[in-house]
Amino acid sequence: MGWLKNLDDEQLLLFKFWLPALANGLLVWIFFLTLGETPLLRASGLALVIVGVTLALRRMGSAVAMIGGLCLALSPAFWSQTGGSSGEPATIVIALAVAGATVLLVILLSKRPAIGLGLGVVVFAILFWSQIGTPRSIRLTGFIIAWLMYLLIDMLLLTNPRPEDAPLILGSGGLKTVDGAVSARPYHIFGILLLITLGILNDPLVTLLMPTVVLSLLLTNSKLQWWYWLAIGIVIGLGLYGIWNNYMVEESRFLMLGNWRSGAGWVEMIRLLIRQFTIVGLVLSLLGLARLARWYAPLGIVSMIGFGAYWIFGIIYTGPRQDILLLPMYIIFVLWMSYAVLAISEWASRTFAGQPRIGRYFVIASYAVLPAIMLFRILTA
Repeated sequence: MGWLKNLDDEQLLLFKFWLPALANGLLVWIFFLTLGETPLLRASGLALVIVGVTLALRRMGSAVAMIGGLCLALSPAFWSQTGGSSGEPATIVIALAVAGATVLLVILLSKRPAIGLGLGVVVFAILFWSQIGTPRSIRLTGFIIAWLMYLLIDMLLLTNPRPEDAPLILGSGGLKTVDGAVSARPYHIFGILLLITLGILNDPLVTLLMPTVVLSLLLTNSKLQWWYWLAIGIVIGLGLYGIWNNYMVEESRFLMLGNWRSGAGWVEMIRLLIRQFTIVGLVLSLLGLARLARWYAPLGIVSMIGFGAYWIFGIIYTGPRQDILLLPMYIIFVLWMSYAVLAISEWASRTFAGQPRIGRYFVIASYAVLPAIMLFRILTA
């Protein structure tokens, strides 16, 4: 590990920030290969999704972020993507692996996240479309949403900081507090546009997240050029056309538009979330949303809008892939769960004033029981 000595302070902080996400990705990659009997390339693509989710939660602390990422990885809907024939097109996971390696390498070497993300997206796009990748890929959607949530959360925390109220507002290395608001950075602005465009081109259902994206951009201190909003409008138009063509026409038989008024549909959605994350996860998510909406309203509002859009879709769509298509909703659900644990750990650290770490560690260790239970379900299924 002598190469670490060659890094300057900023590079070292960046490495420490990324390390838990990369370690979590490696852990679930091993799970996918062994327990899930997943083909190598597919396991790599799924692991990159968990890396993105862990990174999105990273400002809540490394342990909380890793546990949250494990909860998503071990949820039944996500785990259902692991096994199966290795003969499916590997274009997506190959492109994701190469693009992810490009992003990481460029960021570590140049300390330019915008350049790294841009090159990564370009590399992915070239590899994916040159090989005619599979459209409407759930694994690709998961990858894009995970990294999109990272950019949105990072942008909102930096542009709307409240250090006295929200303990998750940390510096770039996750080690210090931000003192004042800053404008959204180029890698936020262009990364969000690139990812949401790729997501909608792959599956127009990602358009459901557009209200979240637009509101997040409006909540920043940045003045965006007219051409940027024009591009957003074009992407929204493409997404709405895709939704109409794919879901309102081709799969119209699966749409029950009156279900949103049915109490049974709402109850079934609650049961779906319990099946994914247990009743404990449901309670944590409600607590996390309430706390987030109170102490960090920008993130609470935009996440609730995104969750609500997929919630309504889940109620009215009765197709065979319903639980899988709701993957973006699960990612937001994990965000709320993890924030609840962060808030409880802060309360526990103040309760045990003499030994604040004891209370914090106890809460986080209790959270780790949840993915352990979910892993036990997989092993005994």
